[in-house]
Amino acid sequence: AELLSYGLLRGSFIPPQEIRDLRDLTRYRKTLIQQRANECNRIQKLLEDCNIKLASVATDILGVSGWDMLTAIADGESDPERLANMARRTLRKKIPQLIEALRGIISQNQRWILGQQLKQIAHFDEMIGELNERIEELTAPYASLIEKLCEIPGVSQRIAQVIIAEIG
Repeated sequence: AELLSYGLLRGSFIPPQEIRDLRDLTRYRKTLIQQRANECNRIQKLLEDCNIKLASVATDILGVSGWDMLTAIADGESDPERLANMARRTLRKKIPQLIEALRGIISQNQRWILGQQLKQIAHFDEMIGELNERIEELTAPYASLIEKLCEIPGVSQRIAQVIIAEIG
């Protein structure tokens, strides 16, 4: 307080409103991505509790094939062969392993929970997509700066947006 009274302290840097808005959006996006990841982990736990080992065969259980299978499970499908035949592209080569991985017992309550979790993830995906569009709009004036930042190894467009939002 004494140093301040003598004028020996500088004021804090407060970025312009547009940077503060961008910072709010990028931080909110990070939070939503973390919440989505937590929901994905909950789905994995639910599947493990039901003895469904989809993750041991499919690298992304929420990819196109996995999403279709999980939606079918939530809707009441329990035949492992029918579920495995929903596989697409390279996962089709693993149908015998999928049949074994999809053998499990899932109760009606667990199916309902899985359905709710899938809805939640779809909602997160939609919100994150909208946030990305808004962030793109706000970072448009910084396109040349983002391009220069992306020349740094390991810096993507998203990381460049966060750098601008955090340090101005």
